[in-house]
Amino acid sequence: MAKYQKLLEPFSIGGVEIRNRFVMLPMTIEKVDNYHISDDLVDFYEQRAKGGVGLIEVGSAYICDCFDTEPKYHTTTGACGIWSDEFNPGWQRVAEACHKHGAKVAAQLQLCYEWRASGSDPLLSYAPSKDVPSGPFVGMPEREYTKEEIAVVVKQYGEAAKRAKDSGIDIIEIHAGIGYMVMRFLSKYSNHRTDEYGGSAENRARFLCEIVDEIHKTCGDDMPILVRISADDLMPNGNRIEDTLEIIPIVEKHGVDAWSVQAGFHEAPRPVANQIVPEGEFIDLAKQVKTVTDKPVFPGTRINTLDMCDKVVTQGYGDAVGMARQFIADPDTAAKVAAGHPEQVRPCIVCSRCLDNIFIGKPCQCSVNANVWEGVEVGLPEDKPAEAKKHVVVVGAGPGGLEAARVAAVRGHKVTVLDKSDRVAGLLGMAQVLNAKIEPLVSYWNEEMKLHPNIELKLNTYVDVDTVKALNPDEVIVSPGGGIISLDVPGIDGKNVVKSEDIKEMCAGKVPEGKGMLWKAAVAAIKAQGGTVGFMRMGLNMASGPTAIVGKRVVVVGGGFAGLEVAEAMCENREITVIEEAKKMGNGIGIIDKNPTINLVKSKGVKLMPLTKLVEVTKKGAKVQNVETGEEQLIECDTVLTSLGVEQNTKLYDEIAKAFPNAKLIGDATTPAGKVYRTLEAVKGGYQASMAL
Repeated sequence: MAKYQKLLEPFSIGGVEIRNRFVMLPMTIEKVDNYHISDDLVDFYEQRAKGGVGLIEVGSAYICDCFDTEPKYHTTTGACGIWSDEFNPGWQRVAEACHKHGAKVAAQLQLCYEWRASGSDPLLSYAPSKDVPSGPFVGMPEREYTKEEIAVVVKQYGEAAKRAKDSGIDIIEIHAGIGYMVMRFLSKYSNHRTDEYGGSAENRARFLCEIVDEIHKTCGDDMPILVRISADDLMPNGNRIEDTLEIIPIVEKHGVDAWSVQAGFHEAPRPVANQIVPEGEFIDLAKQVKTVTDKPVFPGTRINTLDMCDKVVTQGYGDAVGMARQFIADPDTAAKVAAGHPEQVRPCIVCSRCLDNIFIGKPCQCSVNANVWEGVEVGLPEDKPAEAKKHVVVVGAGPGGLEAARVAAVRGHKVTVLDKSDRVAGLLGMAQVLNAKIEPLVSYWNEEMKLHPNIELKLNTYVDVDTVKALNPDEVIVSPGGGIISLDVPGIDGKNVVKSEDIKEMCAGKVPEGKGMLWKAAVAAIKAQGGTVGFMRMGLNMASGPTAIVGKRVVVVGGGFAGLEVAEAMCENREITVIEEAKKMGNGIGIIDKNPTINLVKSKGVKLMPLTKLVEVTKKGAKVQNVETGEEQLIECDTVLTSLGVEQNTKLYDEIAKAFPNAKLIGDATTPAGKVYRTLEAVKGGYQASMAL
């Protein structure tokens, strides 16, 4: 029996049958035009419907008028309006586009932290209780709802639901999670009212129950209603799972057809969606919810792999499984499973680059799927076959070069990929050793290169301009990777110094230049084990022994994205200090991950020293200096590990461009001074270059 078959079985929400157990969770992807649904947004959801998703939930259908306002909560500006009939044509387009490919559609009715009764009123921050801070960027609420205002909000929900139904939407979802307005009524943390909307579970649920009643009133009892709820809000003195198990039967009596279970508030002290959160951390919440309802229940927080999806539906954690970021990464995830090729699924690496943009009101982006950013303006390679088939030479088999090769091949070009390494993926080869979340992406690229007969890989190939000339290409794309930022201080070439390029070479199966027997032994051991990532990871984590290349006491030079990743990956059984010249740690880490990452490495005992630079490496350790006071100190250590990231690298490109003036330079090699380029920028560069051929 093929893998993941349970995920392909249909299920129903109310009277709506859904073709499989894959639910695309709602996100505010910021692809609207003044709250109106855009061509780009329709295309985005149509791709996922075509890719086999069973139920698509369109995020943040705002129920109150936001025209000509400046919400404090930036995400609101990217919501889809549903407060007026003028939005109906857009919703009709989404419904028709998704239905055409067999997917069902839910509209997620939303109210975040700000509200107004009509377009003539000011948009103000509201809450059930004025004494509790609102969510991110909003501060203390400006108003506490009166009972008369609550009645207006309830009416707005009902009217919005009717517009969704009239537009052909299949299911209404009420967002009652993550600390938005409905959840703020439900939670003991944020609801301190003393009237009939506060106090007991029944009273705190009254607002949600009235919304459900109003939707039935405007849409009829046959319109399915789905509620997305934080089963544990993770807030001090807030709702725990026991409270939710009391609330759900109260609300369900009013006519709810399914429950989408998440966790947390946006401002919760415990992260819920970051890479540092173990996958499946919260699925048991859904399993507990199933004990008090016979309606469909599905979890939808921090799930991204097919194995976890399968666990959810086969081991009783949920009747379906909700994901958002994985369907951003690969719209065809469900279709590839149905076709029996799950190995071809392009994985989400949980880097949160999508959320980094969304959270500050910018359009969604993705590290592994550049089309999410480019959208209909650039299009998909399969929809834009090349008018003239060319021979494209791609120099460099990192993520940028591989994406350029894939896109060019899909468009019909013949592609030759050159790389000096004996394997594909470039810096991802090292990254997967430090970060296991990257390993599936490297596996994906290996599978992807096998799929295209018009791609020829030439690995273990020294590349210069003559190498390229000999292939007689029509087009050249150069993706050599960034230059490693180096340091010029006394002792930097000492035996107790390990540079990030040394680890990169080792992970590629090569002995770094100038390294001795210890490194040769480590590389030989890796090759003897077949070059497995697990063995390399184990080797790097060894703090003692005959093949230990990084000692027990380590000073990591560089407190940006790369340095903190190294520190976190190697901190077990080690004493690690990270020094960084800048005032703040975490350069290159987005808003979603920065503080959780810094807090994580601190919790693991890593010492962080900002405003500190390396001035010398001695046999005893690292001599450092405070950049403000000039004070110096010696940090005794066994290894100084430099991890400063990459910088612009144009040497090879400059040579090739003399012979091929139209050659394109992409990826880390284009990194501007002071910036940090990661997988997203490389993949985007490769996509753009080949779509422009």
